[in-house]
Amino acid sequence: MTEELRKEQKGFKIWLNPPKPGGVIRFLGEFHPPAGQFFFFPKDLAAMGLGPGRYSVLAPESGPYRKLLKRWQSVVVSG
Repeated sequence: MTEELRKEQKGFKIWLNPPKPGGVIRFLGEFHPPAGQFFFFPKDLAAMGLGPGRYSVLAPESGPYRKLLKRWQSVVVSG
């Protein structure tokens, strides 16, 4: 049943913020956090192959986390 619910749930949208003001923000796609987690941590983004930088993450409107977290989060992956 958990797998069925996970498939129905929309993913988190992730953008890479520019390193300098005035740069281009890049949309990287829609992803699901690792099993057993309800959000992405820096180590998760690094494990996905995303390099150092500041990422903006938008949580879907529905999910178990909607009352625990703000929909927009900033995640920084150190280099």
